[in-house]
Amino acid sequence: MKTVGQLMGSPVIFIAPTETVAAAVARLREHDIGGLPVVDRGRLVGMVTIHDLLGRPPYRPVREIMSSSVVTVSPSEPVTSAYALMDAHGIGRLAVVEGNTLVGVVTRADLLRELGKLTDPLTELPWSGSLRQHGADLLKEGREIAVIFIDLDDFGVVNKLYGHVVGDNIIKAVAALLLARTDPETDFLCRYGGDEFAIVTTRDIEAAEVLARELRQAIVGVAVPGAAPGTISGSIGIAGGKRVQERQDVHHEATVDDLITMASRASTMAKRTEKHILQGARTAASPAAVAAPSRRILIRRVDLSVAATRGVATVELEHGGRQASGQAEGPVLGMSGLRLLVEATLSAIRQYLAPGWELALEEISRTALGSAEALNIMLVSATPTQEEHLLGSALFTADPHEAAVRATMKAINRLLHRHLEIPA
Repeated sequence: MKTVGQLMGSPVIFIAPTETVAAAVARLREHDIGGLPVVDRGRLVGMVTIHDLLGRPPYRPVREIMSSSVVTVSPSEPVTSAYALMDAHGIGRLAVVEGNTLVGVVTRADLLRELGKLTDPLTELPWSGSLRQHGADLLKEGREIAVIFIDLDDFGVVNKLYGHVVGDNIIKAVAALLLARTDPETDFLCRYGGDEFAIVTTRDIEAAEVLARELRQAIVGVAVPGAAPGTISGSIGIAGGKRVQERQDVHHEATVDDLITMASRASTMAKRTEKHILQGARTAASPAAVAAPSRRILIRRVDLSVAATRGVATVELEHGGRQASGQAEGPVLGMSGLRLLVEATLSAIRQYLAPGWELALEEISRTALGSAEALNIMLVSATPTQEEHLLGSALFTADPHEAAVRATMKAINRLLHRHLEIPA
């Protein structure tokens, strides 16, 4: 097993605490890196990342922005334990220190690139480290990607019922099937862990959905000696595959992790749908306006008034000069306040929909995204002839009320596109 010293970047690109935010951003862009150690007269005093710098006044000194709590490792630290340390602290880089001297920096991508060389002995597929690195490399090339996340249904029950030998044979059979039905020119397949597989693909979202349907149908048809027919099935989540503008100031590895999280979450929620396939909306820190003022719906007001343990949520929207207001009232304990905001948003949205359409909230959940958190909203839209599950997510920021409204709007974007001719 290699050590951190064999992977670290050296000489170290660093910045002084007296230099400005503008200088730090310029240095990050010049060297195409996501963070800088802060060094004062040869001594490591902090760390600053692109996420720390975004939105900060360019003239402010780095010492006012940096994190002074720096996690360090020695050059002799094994790659596996360094990655575990990085994961435990939810950070993307480690300062490598020998004695009292900063000798290098190692990033999550450096470690994943090495760890990803290891393959799963059961399926001979690469592990998730390779998938993450492949996805990040594609993003750096300016390519758009989608993640397809496959989770076998009730595999723990199958393992207990038929035994681990049959369970291992099921995993191998599904891996072989997925490998045979994906295209190495566009798709990168890995065993994500346990009964989970993941694919990073350069197919657009429509083609990714077609592939997901084909894969699920094929998985249901897999036959393994010792297991009863119909034992094997899977649920699939999809994220990414579509963007409306070029990315700026993006941490590529974090973007891949974001997509994996969204697709994984969608696969879990898909288990409760009839088709067992669900597309997850990409998490993004978007402004309050969900779309361009001229044609898209604008969020004009978000308010939650609380008295004792009850609250009244009010959400006001606007589209094409037409305003719509929705309200919801009820308890505000736990997640109930966010639920009221979603219900108020749906009440406003119904005013834009044709008669016969109905929307209902099915679930609210939160998902960890490194040091951040995503708010996930699952809705059901229904007409007299069909039902559809919709999933939207938004970063759970300092304003959770707005996050609840934005996640709801993201969930129903495609539905609104059909009704209001909103750009997709």
